[in-house]
Amino acid sequence: MQDGPFSHHLKRTIPALALVGVFSLISPALASDHQERCEADGKAFKALTVNDTADIPPEVAFSTPDGGEKTLAEFKGRGVLVNFWATWCAPCVREMPELDHIKKELAPAGIDVIAVSMDRGGHKAVGDFYKRLEIKNLESLVATAKDGSTLKIRGLPTTLLIDPKGREVARIVGLFKYESPESVAFLKRCIGPERS
Repeated sequence: MQDGPFSHHLKRTIPALALVGVFSLISPALASDHQERCEADGKAFKALTVNDTADIPPEVAFSTPDGGEKTLAEFKGRGVLVNFWATWCAPCVREMPELDHIKKELAPAGIDVIAVSMDRGGHKAVGDFYKRLEIKNLESLVATAKDGSTLKIRGLPTTLLIDPKGREVARIVGLFKYESPESVAFLKRCIGPERS
């Protein structure tokens, strides 16, 4: 049976429509919103990886000095910078004063900064360290090795950037300059609440 004009036209139209569909799927306008907000160029951002998909991290609880617990879910509605560190980690030690300073600067922008120690010495080690370095703004939070494994923390320092929806949108592995104007502006753009 011979194809009619309509059938011939349909055969040419379907592949063209399929191509339009593919282009719309990869169009930047339809890409994940966090990728555009969290992209950053330059040597200063080489430790940064923006996640292809922004997923809510597995739920873990960090211990507080009074025996309580704190979870990431408690911060929902605000951006959260979660830095995993240890007192024996030289790059971590270099970052801590900067994280302490930017905590106050980022709070009015809707972003919380939390530091989670992986020290086996627990809160005693953290407390002694905070006193020695005069860390005044960061709360003492401690995680177990199992918590680190659950969150796929492969080395220290590692920082998770969590958006106000509770999704991990990016990760910084290694030393990072947090206190520079470029970094502060980046954090506000990447994980700060979206302005309407």
